Amino acid sequence: MTDDAGGRHLSRDALEKYLAGNAPAALMLPGAPYCRVIIEPGPRRIVLRTPRQVDDTVDVTGFEYVTTRTVAAEGATWSELVVDHGGQGVEAYLLISDVADLMQLRGLSFGKAVRTATATFQDLLSNARGLPPEKQTGLYGELLFVESCLDKMSPAQVLDAWHGYTRHEHDFVFPGACFEVKSTRSERRRHRISGLEQLQPVPNTTLWLLSIQLTSSTPEAGRSLAELVDDVRDRLGADGDRFETMLAELGWRERDRSLYRNPLTLRAPATAYPIDDGFPVLDRSVVDSGCARPELIIDVDYTIDLTSLQPGTPPAPADRFVEGND
Repeated sequence: MTDDAGGRHLSRDALEKYLAGNAPAALMLPGAPYCRVIIEPGPRRIVLRTPRQVDDTVDVTGFEYVTTRTVAAEGATWSELVVDHGGQGVEAYLLISDVADLMQLRGLSFGKAVRTATATFQDLLSNARGLPPEKQTGLYGELLFVESCLDKMSPAQVLDAWHGYTRHEHDFVFPGACFEVKSTRSERRRHRISGLEQLQPVPNTTLWLLSIQLTSSTPEAGRSLAELVDDVRDRLGADGDRFETMLAELGWRERDRSLYRNPLTLRAPATAYPIDDGFPVLDRSVVDSGCARPELIIDVDYTIDLTSLQPGTPPAPADRFVEGND
């Protein structure tokens, strides 16, 4: 079954009707070999089914939401390409259509067609599920701080200081002070520390942990991650392209923005804590002094609960971001 225009594949409007439906739909594509596209709205899955051939084996384990399988049904053995699109149904259908066209119009086997099409769609496939929830929460908190910094600093200065998209750097590095931004959706100020070096201050520079608690909200009272990205981008003006590059390093893709629609807001005002002798830190010195055979401990991730710890007043530009400095 194709669209009313008589083409090989569905128009976008026709496809979106199937994707929004309540029941699976099976669409036959004209040509040989036999190809059937099965759209399953409930699990948000699209399947291409074609008769099994000898050379249909193909390895797609490198892709997060694409699988191939062999099934027995209707008295025959079939090869299937399965795309669990997670809401990106249009893009998934393009991949399925490309595989079918390579088979029916160019004569490629199922295996070769899948390998060719997935190579073309590699960037899409590797990021189609979007950021995991913990990274969404972390990015939201960092963008709130970026937005606050823009009240007092130029876009270039703020972006120069934002290092959260790189590894082995504190999230924000300003002259004289660094800030590690930790965000949580917990009712308590519980934050995960990644590694023995994450809370290691830079020599001659103070290090602060900014604690941000987020919670679900209504559209009227909060913003989604997609909306927050748009708001920050608008404020950056001519530096917006640089911002896009930094977001991409963090795994943000515009095509995934439909996955980031849930509005959030602050559960409580942000707080700040100096990383000093009174702060609970596991670092290499603690391991070296407190463990047998410390050289065998390569790395440590741990969770701290700062709910009962007295916060401090950080230096600018974080001073106005935290509680009591509005």
